[in-house]
Amino acid sequence: MKVAFCSITNPVSLDSRAEVSRSIVLPENLQLPLIALDIGMKRIGVAVCDRMAISCRGVTYLHRNDQGWPGQLLKLIREYGSKGIVAGLPMNMDGTEGVQAADARAAVKQLASTCSLPVVFQDERLSTWTAKERLYAQGLNEKKVKEKVDQTAAAVILEDFLFSHPELKT
Repeated sequence: MKVAFCSITNPVSLDSRAEVSRSIVLPENLQLPLIALDIGMKRIGVAVCDRMAISCRGVTYLHRNDQGWPGQLLKLIREYGSKGIVAGLPMNMDGTEGVQAADARAAVKQLASTCSLPVVFQDERLSTWTAKERLYAQGLNEKKVKEKVDQTAAAVILEDFLFSHPELKT
């Protein structure tokens, strides 16, 4: 499994994210549709995009403490016909990697033993915050927000990645 990394230097500006991320060389075999992961300590949010990358949507979350999560993810990959994985990498606000980033890398390494799809890391700073803002804006209560935040954050990560790489849409 080859892994690339897309970095965001300014988490507030989507244009800055695109500018930095476009300079990353993507794996040659990365193609649409993609599946995205918001890898947390307890749950992994999952989102997908369509074959033309017009829309991204959160589909579910997996329990990280369930040893069968890689197999569950493989079922989703087959169900949605995904040809690549975008894994969120939780960076510190100063751009350094911390404990959560190391944990996300370990989860991707665990996945590599069962999946041969190309993986790209995407800086996910503020994705959970953005996801919560979207969900509250829809009028959802705290319980529903907690239920949907991981998959919505995965959709935000995938949107950021696709915005940064319009060449995938050709």
